[in-house]
Amino acid sequence: MAVVFLTFWAVASIVHAHVVPNMTVEAEFDSAGGYTLRINVDPRTFLASDPTSLPPVPASWYLEQTPDQVTATHEKAQEYLTRSLGLLFEGKKTVLPACKIRAMDGADNTPLKADTQEVHLLATASGQLPANSTTFQVDFAKDSNTSLILLHSMAGKTELRPQVIFPGETSRPFQLHVAAVPDTPPGAPASKGNNIYLIIAISLACIVIITGWLLLSHYRHHHRAHRKPGAGKM
Repeated sequence: MAVVFLTFWAVASIVHAHVVPNMTVEAEFDSAGGYTLRINVDPRTFLASDPTSLPPVPASWYLEQTPDQVTATHEKAQEYLTRSLGLLFEGKKTVLPACKIRAMDGADNTPLKADTQEVHLLATASGQLPANSTTFQVDFAKDSNTSLILLHSMAGKTELRPQVIFPGETSRPFQLHVAAVPDTPPGAPASKGNNIYLIIAISLACIVIITGWLLLSHYRHHHRAHRKPGAGKM
């Protein structure tokens, strides 16, 4: 009987426990040295120290807030993300930039609707890579109270292996391929400015040649016209 009771209690606990939320970060890099982070965060992560103690947050929680309350909510989300996510470029840690935050439907990532059953916040941060950066990592704080799914893309090409990171862990390095401005090698085509000077020089040379040919033709014609009859005969 005791065994049956304990089994029932365990099953009931599982049924009433809420699913542990996670965070998703999409890190997108371009070949010119810019990056954009799109962070999908469940508000339960910053509303409670134990996110599983709260049920999924419905649309009414967000839609019924006043503008000042919305601002406060976004500030709480930013504080949580700044505390939880450290960005490492070439192994050097930097602070997460300020994010633009908007609410969305957590089920399908579409705009928030009145009947949305689970609200998520999409935080977007953008910036420029520090000079000479070749690697990127995320340092996930120990008190983040959730897990992290990290996806990378470089110049539109998405990495096929997403990373799962737990609090206190650092993601594996992601290789960055930023285009450098190449020096003009010997024998390379001349620049646009040099091409213009070359065209002018060739044009002037052509004018000189044509002018010289015309003058020579005129001289020969004039010499023949004034040559005495019988000149040159033996």
